[in-house]
Amino acid sequence: MAAITSTGLGSGLDVNGIVTKLVAAERMSADTRNSKVEATDNAKITAYGTFKGALSDFKATVTSLSQSSNYQNITATSSDTAVVSASALSVADVGDYQLKVNTLAQSHALASKAYTEPTTIVGSGSLTVNFGTTVYDPVTKVYSGFTQSSTKSSLSLTIDSTNNTLVGIRDAINGAKAGVTASILNDGTGNRLVLKSNDTGVSNSIQVQVTEAGGAGLADLAFDGSTQSMLQTQAAENASVTINGLEVTSPSNTISSALKGVTFNLLQAKPSQVVNININRNNDSLTTKLTTFVEKYNALTAAVKSVSSYDTVTKKGGILLGDYVLQSGMSQVKAAMTDMVEGVTGNLKTLTDVGIGLQKDGSLTFDKAKLSAAQASDIDAVTSLFAVIGRPTDANIQYIISTKDTQAGAFNIAISKAASQGALTTTALTFPLTVDSSNSNFSVKIDGVSSGTLALSQKSYASGDEFASEIQSKINSDSAIKANGSAVSVAYDAVTQKIAITSKIYGANSTVDVLDGSAALGLSAAIGVVGNDVEGTIDGVAAVGGGQFLTSNSGDSKGLKLLINDTLVGDRGQVNFGRGLIDRLSTTLDRLLATNGAIDSRTSSLQNELTNLAKSRTQLDARMAAYQRQLFAKFNAMDALMGTMQATSAYLTQQIAASTKSSSN
Repeated sequence: MAAITSTGLGSGLDVNGIVTKLVAAERMSADTRNSKVEATDNAKITAYGTFKGALSDFKATVTSLSQSSNYQNITATSSDTAVVSASALSVADVGDYQLKVNTLAQSHALASKAYTEPTTIVGSGSLTVNFGTTVYDPVTKVYSGFTQSSTKSSLSLTIDSTNNTLVGIRDAINGAKAGVTASILNDGTGNRLVLKSNDTGVSNSIQVQVTEAGGAGLADLAFDGSTQSMLQTQAAENASVTINGLEVTSPSNTISSALKGVTFNLLQAKPSQVVNININRNNDSLTTKLTTFVEKYNALTAAVKSVSSYDTVTKKGGILLGDYVLQSGMSQVKAAMTDMVEGVTGNLKTLTDVGIGLQKDGSLTFDKAKLSAAQASDIDAVTSLFAVIGRPTDANIQYIISTKDTQAGAFNIAISKAASQGALTTTALTFPLTVDSSNSNFSVKIDGVSSGTLALSQKSYASGDEFASEIQSKINSDSAIKANGSAVSVAYDAVTQKIAITSKIYGANSTVDVLDGSAALGLSAAIGVVGNDVEGTIDGVAAVGGGQFLTSNSGDSKGLKLLINDTLVGDRGQVNFGRGLIDRLSTTLDRLLATNGAIDSRTSSLQNELTNLAKSRTQLDARMAAYQRQLFAKFNAMDALMGTMQATSAYLTQQIAASTKSSSN
C-alpha cells in the first residue's frame, strides 16, 4: 500500500494549523522576553545618548570659561576712532584719559638723482645702509651728524656687474629684507631710486655709505656725513601725543608704553582736538558666559529628569530611574561645582559667593548683581575661583604655567642665587679711537655660536658710546648669531673707560667670548664670564633653574613654573596656586565623556546585549524549525497509520458485508 505523504489526507486533521499553533505556543514566552529586553535596552541606549549629549553641551560652556582672560576683561573706548583707537589688557588701570594727537610718526625716505632708464648702470663697489638718528636740515640740506642704532643691524651689499643697474640695486636691497625698502619712481624727469625705512621714528632714519670700485657712479647713492648725493624726501619723525596734559613721544604710531596695559593706535594728527579714552572693566562678558553656563547646566538637569524621574500620576518611572551610572555621574558633577575651591585667597570659595546657587530641584539660579559686586571688590579672587592661576605675593615674581600634577596650595619661594647673563668687559680705552684696515676685523662667540669675521666701520670714534654702538650693531648683524636667536647689548662705562658686551639671555648657556680681534680696541681674544641659572626652592624643595625660570619637579608644586624678574635672594614670599572650579569641573566631565568612561562602557554593554539577543533569536528560529519538522514527522506518521487503518476498516467492512450477503443467500 502506497504511503500517504500529504498531511491530513489520511486522518482528515488540519495538521498544518495544529503544528503552526504548537510551534507558536512553544516560542511565545521566549519572543516576549526577547522583545521586552530589546525595547528596554534600546530605550536605555537612547537615554544614555540624551545624558551624554547634555553633558557635552555643558562641557563646551565650561571650556569657554577656562581662560583667565575671561575674568579680567578690560575694554578701551575712544570718542573718535578716526583719530585714535585703543585696546587694553587685563593689567590696565581703569580710568578716563584726554588725549591729543600732535604729530604722527613717519619713516625716513631718500631719493636718488634721475636716471634715463631703470636698466641704467649706476656703478660698482660696496653699499652699506645703517639705521640710526640723522641730524639733517631739509631747508639748507646740511647733514650735521648721525648716531647709529645699537639695536638695528646694518645692511651691507656688494654691487658688481650682476646687480649694478638701478633695477639690480633695488632688487638686491629688497632681497636682503633688512629694514629698508627700495623702489623705482619715475617723476617725469627720469627714474629715481627711492629708499624708505620700514620703521618709523627719528631713531630709524637711513644712512647710506658707499665705497666705489672700478669707476665713479655708485657714490651718487650716498647719504652720509661727507656726501649727501641723495635727497631727503621725507624726514624721520616720532609720533607725539598729549595724555592728560603730558607729552609722550614714540617712534611708532602704535604706543603701548605710555599707560600700563593700554595700546594706542594713532591714525590722524589733530593737535586741536581732544579725544576721550575710557578704560573700563567689562563685566558683561563674564556675566554672559556664566548665564550660558547656568542655562546649560539646567538643561542637563532637565535631560536627566526626563529619563530618570518618577511620575506620580502614571505611577511609572523613567527608563534610567535608579540607574547607578546616571546617579554617580550627576553626583560627581554637583560635587565639582559645589565643593570649595582650594588654593584661593579671600572670601570667594564657592559658586554661591559669586551669585550662582543650587535650588532644591537641582537647577541653578544666577544673581548677576552679586557677581558684579564680587568683581568690583576683588577681581583677582574671582579669577582664581574659576581659572587655573598662580598669584605670587612678590611683584617681581611671575607665574608662568603649571601642569596637571600641580596641586592647589600656597608654596613658599626662596632664591639662593639670582640668574645672570654672560658678559665680557674690554680693557680700558681712550677716545677718540681710530679704526682702520689694520684693526677693524674681529670675531666673537655668543651663547655658544661663533660669528663670522666682523668688520668695524673704519673711522675715528669720538666717544665710547659711539664705539659701543658700532660693536653692538656688527655683532647683532651676524647671520649665525641671528639664526641662533642670540643678541648682545654693548655699553660704555665712562668711569672705568671699559666696554661691556652682555648676552641678552640669562643662564648657564649665556656666554660672550672674543675669538679674535685687536688688543688696541680692547677686543683681543678673551673668555667672558658665563651666566648663571637661577637657583632656589619652591615649597621647601630644590627647584630646577633655567635662566630666570624656576620650575618645581617634585611634591605638591610639581610642574609649577615661575619667572624671577630681579636679582634679589632670600625668602620671596609665596605663590598661591589654585586649580579653579572650571579645571576641576572639566576633569570630571572629561572622565564621564571619555570613550572608556562609565557612560560609554554601559552603552557598549547594552549594545553587546542586543547583539547577543539577535544571536539568541537566530538560535530560537533554528530550534523552532527543528521542532516544527519533528511535529510534522510525528503527525505524518500518525496520518499514514490512520490511512492504513481506514483502508483496513474499509476492506473488513466489505468482507463482512459480502459474508453476510452470502449467508443470507
